[in-house]
Amino acid sequence: MSHSEAVADIVIVGAGLVGVPLAQVLAVQGWQVILLDAAGPMPASSTTTTASPSSEGLSEDVSKDVSKGAQALHTDAPSYELRQRCTAVSLGTRRWFERQGLWSAIADDAAAIRQVVVSHKGYFGTTRLQASEMGVDALGHVLNNRHLVDSLQPLLANAGVEQRTAARVVAVRQEDDCVQVQLHNGSSIKTRLLIAADGVGSVVRESVGISTTQVDYQQAAVLSMLKLADAHNDVAHERFTDSGPLALLPRKGPYMNVVDCIEPQEQAAMNELDDAAYLARLQQRFGYRLGRFEAVGPRLVLPLVRIEATAQTASRTVLLGNAMRLLHPVGGQGYNLAMRDVEVLLQLLERERGADPGDAGVLTEFAAARAPDQQRVVRFTDTLARSFRGQAALPGHVRSAALLGLDTLTPLRRRFARQSMGLSS
Repeated sequence: MSHSEAVADIVIVGAGLVGVPLAQVLAVQGWQVILLDAAGPMPASSTTTTASPSSEGLSEDVSKDVSKGAQALHTDAPSYELRQRCTAVSLGTRRWFERQGLWSAIADDAAAIRQVVVSHKGYFGTTRLQASEMGVDALGHVLNNRHLVDSLQPLLANAGVEQRTAARVVAVRQEDDCVQVQLHNGSSIKTRLLIAADGVGSVVRESVGISTTQVDYQQAAVLSMLKLADAHNDVAHERFTDSGPLALLPRKGPYMNVVDCIEPQEQAAMNELDDAAYLARLQQRFGYRLGRFEAVGPRLVLPLVRIEATAQTASRTVLLGNAMRLLHPVGGQGYNLAMRDVEVLLQLLERERGADPGDAGVLTEFAAARAPDQQRVVRFTDTLARSFRGQAALPGHVRSAALLGLDTLTPLRRRFARQSMGLSS
């Protein structure tokens, strides 16, 4: 069968953090799966250059801009550890990987989060979420994005997934019994179900006529990696400041993944800072509860917006990951929400094994089942992003009191922890 005449049960566009594990499990279920990756093969030594909030692949054009921006800021990064892009994986997501037999392939890189400390700079009041209090070994983990995707490649091959690299989708045509996916090289693929996991600039989403809404938080995020003089002891920090959250997430060794939210007017000055100046700024902003900061890796500054598709499904088409929704990085909810979407979709398709995976009733059922959790998480992240920001003294004391109350009220703190771990129903 030639590429121009290819037919598949399911085509997944986007070979990233969502698309790769999804393809593997679908193939194990018995579906004929084709996985399309717009990028070409990546050499083993070609590690992405900066840290990022959890996300499923940016569009090809955005990815190029990100890479160029990181190289322009820092061409002499001190080490591999300071050049990672990382994702926070909740306990719920880890358990899903374990059930699918995938966790063992990526566990060697996973840095455990055994405690989360949530604080507000300049005020009393701290919330501590402890793994031991929740009766688990870890609240979540932080993984290198490239390692996660690369480590699952042998499993994809063993499961029979057909992977195509340098396969850029240019158009999608929906028909009654299939979707035709047209590629830039002139070939096409017919599929009964098309899954878009191709990032915020999703070509699939645009081609099937699904629009988006956008909320501009009037913030930007500085993404980087940090080296500590002392051990982080598997503690993650979410510190709310005047300009927004500052998150430090543990990695292997004395390293932490940094998401530093700033005001828009700070962006130009941020790009002018050298490593030493930015490191000093970061130390002053966070304090010394983690000891002295020794080095910082390549930095990337990105605007913070919430982008949501107005629908998750179209005829024989499903949007997942950032093709469906990009969230503010506070709380690390985006990737874990996407993987709960994956879990429910897989459950429904398992039930339909041997039938039509693109059946309209199945897709409608999927969208309805996922809506409550999605709405809850959007409200949760939106509230955190908006509430813990600003310089007014009274609101600051109120927010501090809220954190203090959360730390003393055990049932409320447990509920907050379960939300953060992705265990809320």
